[in-house]
Amino acid sequence: MTSFDFHLPTKIIFGRGRIAELGAHVPAKTKRVFIVTDETIATQTPALDVTLQALSGYEIRTFTRVEENPSIATVEDGGREARTFKAQFVIGLGGGSPMDAARGIAMLAANPGPLSRHLDGEPMKRPPLPVIAVPTTSGTGSEVTPYAVFTDKDAGNKIGYGNPGIFPTIALVDPELTYSMPAAVVVNTGLDVLAHAVEAYLSTMSFPLNDTLALHAIDVVLAHLGRATLKDRESMDQMAAAAAIAGAAIAHGSTILPHIMGYPLTVFHGVPHGRASAIMMVHVLAGLKAKSTCPEKIKIIDARFAPHGGPDGFLHGLGVSMKLADYGVREDEIALYAQKTIVKGDVKITPAVVTAESLEKIYRSAL
Repeated sequence: MTSFDFHLPTKIIFGRGRIAELGAHVPAKTKRVFIVTDETIATQTPALDVTLQALSGYEIRTFTRVEENPSIATVEDGGREARTFKAQFVIGLGGGSPMDAARGIAMLAANPGPLSRHLDGEPMKRPPLPVIAVPTTSGTGSEVTPYAVFTDKDAGNKIGYGNPGIFPTIALVDPELTYSMPAAVVVNTGLDVLAHAVEAYLSTMSFPLNDTLALHAIDVVLAHLGRATLKDRESMDQMAAAAAIAGAAIAHGSTILPHIMGYPLTVFHGVPHGRASAIMMVHVLAGLKAKSTCPEKIKIIDARFAPHGGPDGFLHGLGVSMKLADYGVREDEIALYAQKTIVKGDVKITPAVVTAESLEKIYRSAL
């Protein structure tokens, strides 16, 4: 058995109604709290109101301009506003986009930009402001990872950033905050949990403890995602927990090919991130079944999906098309997608030999 390190500095606080405890976890002597969220959370759900109620007594600035797949420009705007406010603490409230943006803003509040400086590898001179992540969806796992993804709209790229310094200090997972999700969001974010778990399990960086987390998350999604779309609260609770568990798995095993192959679908065709990742997961698994460096793990994954008609049968049961053409993808885009994917670091930890040609073959098989 190979050696491994397991490090999860984020404290996970889980349970219905626990958002009321939020103020108790803000460090002593903190006066100014900067909340990062999006307009939908702020105006169409109760999440922001209950968060503000839990933070009575603090001076609060709320930044609601985070868009889906947060742009570098938006994060830099938030960083400037946090510095002007002299924020001492950041709360990321929402799905993966606000939680990722909150980590970027916490970086820039302590280290004036541009953000691209750090995305290009320059170390931060000062540690980011501490962050509490409060998810309102059950998918991204951003509440427990050292990773954030930002969109460079000018270049048409999603850029992943990883640094142990951006682990949230606390993940406050209150499933009641997820109950207002529309069914489509339940599906798309739940598929992100599934992709995270499958990819972390197959990653060449994984190890037995991590495998256990990943397999548990897979089992939960297969058992509960369908019922969660019907607003069964126990299943929604299970999915909220599974999102954090799968997040812990990718914190150590990372994601592999499906995620990075899904990025162009999101950037160029607006396919929701979790759906894009899961669609490509189906097609990547088909390729890995034929040829991979971990055939025993592929068999274990196959056995998990078999009662559901395989990975494609499970997605079909949720009403998800796996044909890229149904999302507007064209044959003449495939070479570009392969070139944008082959340069990503996750290629190296995928358990197979990956080339631009093999990526094109997978994309074509998905059309």
